[in-house]
Amino acid sequence: MKRRTALRILAAGAGFLAVRGAGAETRICRTLEEAAAGDGGPVLLVFFSTGCPSCYDDLFEARHLVERGGWPVSVTGVYSGPEDELRSFLEKFAWTRPVVLDRRKVLFRRHRVEAVPFKVLLVAGGAVYRDDPRTDYDTRKEVLRKCLEKTFSR
Repeated sequence: MKRRTALRILAAGAGFLAVRGAGAETRICRTLEEAAAGDGGPVLLVFFSTGCPSCYDDLFEARHLVERGGWPVSVTGVYSGPEDELRSFLEKFAWTRPVVLDRRKVLFRRHRVEAVPFKVLLVAGGAVYRDDPRTDYDTRKEVLRKCLEKTFSR
């Protein structure tokens, strides 16, 4: 019999779920505030869908871009689909950053996201970067990189 690899933990006062699989742990949060854990620092929101191959690429490339640049930015996924699909995705691909389960699409509406994948960079609560869906993937990636460099240059 196959053992279930997901471990759900209701954290005291935080209201998030932890998913553990393949040696990784991810917090599934109900709000952006829970995902930020009181940090209040810059955050790159990556809106995605589990059935979208380009979303997968966008999600992991965004994390890689921020890590490679050494910028003080938290990368947080935002997902609006069924929770069981999200848990399966997180276990399969060992995503280790917080994900907001935005079932009511609060963040989608707030940031005017009409299609995924889509990225928004928030600094001090305001959007300093939003993907332009009319441009190709490589152009969006380069514009985001330049925005990160300009925003966090020392």
